[in-house]
Amino acid sequence: MSVAIDIKYAARLLAKKPRFTALTILIVAIGLGLTLYTYSLLNQLLFSDIKFADNKPVYIIEGTYDKTHLERREANAIDLYNLKNDTSIIDELGLYVEGTTFVGEPGGTLRKFNASYVSSNLFSFTGIKPMLGRSLLPSDHEDGAEEVLVIGYDMWQGYFNGEQDIVGKTVSIDGDDPAKIVGIMPQGFAFPAIADMWQPLDEEAIAPTKRNRRWVSSFVKLKDSISLNEARSVLKTTNLSIANSLDDNWRWLVDDGEYLTIEPMKKAHLLQYHGMFIALMFVVILILALACINVGNLLLSRVNERIKEVAVRIALGVPQQRLILQMLLESIFICSIGGILGLLLAGYGLDITNSVLRDIFKIDGYMPYWWSLAIDGSGIALLVATVILMIVVTGLIPATQSLRSDFNALLRDGTRGALSKRAARTTKVLVVSEIILSCVVLIMASIILISTYSASNADYGVETENRLTATLQLPPSEFEIRSDTEFEYEDRLRRSAFYYALKDELTRRDNIENAIFMTQLPGTGGGTSYFEIEGRAAEVFDENPYSNNEGISHGELNTLGMRVVDGRDFNFQDAEDGARSILVNESIARDFFPEGDAVGSRVRRASQAQENTNDWFTIVGVVSDTFHGSLMDISSAQYNTYHSMDNWGPWRMQIALHYVGHEQLARNTLIDAINTVNSNVGMYNLQSYNELIKKPTLLIASVSKIFLICGIVAAFLAASGIYAVAANSVQQRTQEIGVRRALGAPDNLIVRMFIVQASWQLIVGVCAGIGISLWLISLMSSTMVFSLNTLIVAMVGMPLIIVFMVLLATLVPTKRVIEKEPAYALHYN
Repeated sequence: MSVAIDIKYAARLLAKKPRFTALTILIVAIGLGLTLYTYSLLNQLLFSDIKFADNKPVYIIEGTYDKTHLERREANAIDLYNLKNDTSIIDELGLYVEGTTFVGEPGGTLRKFNASYVSSNLFSFTGIKPMLGRSLLPSDHEDGAEEVLVIGYDMWQGYFNGEQDIVGKTVSIDGDDPAKIVGIMPQGFAFPAIADMWQPLDEEAIAPTKRNRRWVSSFVKLKDSISLNEARSVLKTTNLSIANSLDDNWRWLVDDGEYLTIEPMKKAHLLQYHGMFIALMFVVILILALACINVGNLLLSRVNERIKEVAVRIALGVPQQRLILQMLLESIFICSIGGILGLLLAGYGLDITNSVLRDIFKIDGYMPYWWSLAIDGSGIALLVATVILMIVVTGLIPATQSLRSDFNALLRDGTRGALSKRAARTTKVLVVSEIILSCVVLIMASIILISTYSASNADYGVETENRLTATLQLPPSEFEIRSDTEFEYEDRLRRSAFYYALKDELTRRDNIENAIFMTQLPGTGGGTSYFEIEGRAAEVFDENPYSNNEGISHGELNTLGMRVVDGRDFNFQDAEDGARSILVNESIARDFFPEGDAVGSRVRRASQAQENTNDWFTIVGVVSDTFHGSLMDISSAQYNTYHSMDNWGPWRMQIALHYVGHEQLARNTLIDAINTVNSNVGMYNLQSYNELIKKPTLLIASVSKIFLICGIVAAFLAASGIYAVAANSVQQRTQEIGVRRALGAPDNLIVRMFIVQASWQLIVGVCAGIGISLWLISLMSSTMVFSLNTLIVAMVGMPLIIVFMVLLATLVPTKRVIEKEPAYALHYN
C-alpha cells in the first residue's frame, strides 16, 4: 500500500511542474534515441559478426589493405591454397572474386549484374541451398566444363519475370559467351556481399600449381579453438615464410612483412570508414553522458528546492530509504517514458537511414546485403540496460547525495546554508564534464560537416555542367587480348578503336559536343604511385614524388574544360607499338621542373624492385590541373600523370559526354550510339558528372548528418545543462553572496569571483575537450583528410561557443541574485 502511495506522490510532484517534466523526458528520449540508433547502425554495419546456421563468425583473408588507393587487395591464389593446406587454423575456406557481368537472352538487351566468381563450396559454407535447381559443383571448375551460373531471387524476378522454367535456360554472358542457368538462390541471399549471380572460378584459381596472376579473396571460418588474434599471429609467420620464398620478380608482394590479412567480413567492407564510425560511437556515448548529467543535475536541483521539506519529514521519523524511493520513482517515470520515446525516435531514424542507403547505392548496386537496419533483440536489451543505468545515475545518486546534508542545522537556521565543500566539488565536476563532452561533440560535428560540404562542392579542375558519365565494359571474348603473341598489339588497337568509333558516332549526333575516355575521371578514383625523374632518383623508392596515374583518350581534353598548356596532346605517334609517352599536369611541371623543361624529360614508376631499366616514359605535354579522388580521401592526388590508352586498350573505361539540351535525351543518345557501334558492349553507372563527384562522399555525408544532429543535441544539452549547474551553484551560495554584500563587497567583485571560477573550469574543460577531439581525429586521419582551415574553424570556433555559453550561464543567475537586497539573500530558503 505504501509503495502505491509513493508512486502517486511522485506522479503528483511531476505533474505539478509540467515544463520541468517535459524537459527532462525530452533530454532522456534524445540521449537514449541517439544511443539506440547508433548502436543499431554500427552493430548491423560493422560490429556484429556474419554467421550462418553453425553460428561461426565469417572472416575474410586477403591481401594487405591498400592505403594509397583506399581499396582492398586480393591475394595470390596459391598463397591461400597453401595456407589452407599447411596450417591448422582454418576450418573452412572458400574463394571469390567480385566483378561485373552483362547478361542477356540471345539477341536481347544486355543488363549489368554484380557477379561473384566463387569456389563451389560457397553454398555448403553458408548452409543455404538453391530454391530451384542446384548449386555449383566441383566439376564446374574444370577446364572445358560447360559454362553455368546460379542467379539470385531478385534477378530471377526482375530480369526474367519469375519464369518457372528458368533452370536449364541458356543466356548470353558479356554479349557473347553462352551460359546455362542451373539454380536460383532464395530471396535476400547475396553472399559474399553484393552478388546478383554466381559463376565458378577457373580450375587454376581453385587449385593452383604455381604462382601466377590469379588474384582472389577468401571467406573463412576458423577452427573452434582458434581466436582471431591467434589467426593473425599465424598469418604474420606465414607472411615471413612467403617473403623468404619469393624471387626478385615477386618480392614486391610482401611489403615490410605485411601481406595476408584477416578481418571480420563486415569490417573488411568498411576499413576506410572504420575510424569515422568509432568516432561516431564515442560521440554518441558522450551525448548519453551529457543527457545523464543534465537529468541528474535537474533532479538534484529539484531535490535541493525541497530540501527543507525533506528535513522536516526526516525529523518526523520518515525512513531515509522511503525518501530515496520517492525520489527514485521520479527518475523511473522520466527514464521509462523517455526510453519509450527514444525507441520510437531510433526506429524512425533507422527507417530514414535505410532510404538514404538505398538512394546512395541505387546506381551501382554495391550495397552489402547486411546493410538493412533495424532494432534487434540486442538493441532492446541495450535500451533496457541503459534505462536502468540512467535511473541509477539520475535518480539514486542525487537522492543519496541530498540526504547527506546537515538537516539539524537546516531546521535550526530555517535556511539552506552555505554550499558544502562536497557539493562545491560536485558542482565543479559537473560543469567541467559538461564543457568537455559538449566541446568534443561540437568539434567533431563541425569538422565532419565542413569537410563533407567542401568535398562535395569543391572545384576538381573540370567542367561538370551538362556532362554525363558512364562506365563501359567490352565483352571479353570478342575483345580478347592474345598476350605474349604477335597478335597482342593488334588486339589492343582493336579495343581502342571501339572507343574512338563510339566517340565519332556520338559527335555525329546534334546534341553531343564531344566525348572523352579515362580509366577514372577527375573527382573519382584516386590512388597514387611513386614516380622517379630521370637523373633525380631518391635513395629509397618511397621518398620519390607520387602521382595518380590514368589512361586517357587523345584529342578530347576540352570535353571537361581541360587544356594543353605546354607541348602537345597524345596523337597517332603514341599509338605505336612500344611507344612510351606521358602527359603530366601543371602542378608536376611547376614543382619538379621549375625551369620549364618538363616536356622532353623522362619519368618512370618507382618501386622496391625496378625490374626494367628501360621503362622510361617521355613527357610530351603538360595539361591543366585536375584533382582525382575525393578531397576527403588521403589517396586523392594533386599530381596527375596520363598514359595514352591507344596501345594499351583497356577493357573497361569511363566516358564523359558534353551535351546540349536535356540530360535524358543525352542518356538516350549514348545508349543508342553504343548499340549502333557494338550492342554487346556493356554500359552501367550512367549519371551526371555532379552525381559522380558526390558519390565518394555520400556515405560520409550521411554520417555527417548524424554528427550534425549530435552537434545540435550537444549544443542544446550543453547550454541547458551548464546553465542549470551554474544556476544551482549560485543558488546554493545565495546566503554567502548576501553575507559578502552585507559586509560591503561590491557587486562587480562578486560577479568577478564567479567569472574567475568559471574561467578555470573553462580552461580545464576546453583543453581536455580539444585533446580528446584530436585523438578522435587521429582515428580517422589514416583514411580521411581534413583541411587546415576546417581544423582551425572547429578547434577555435566551437570552444569559443562553449566559452560564451559558460560565461553567460554564470553571469545571468549571478546578476539575478545581486539584484536582490542583501536581507533577501540572508534569509533565502
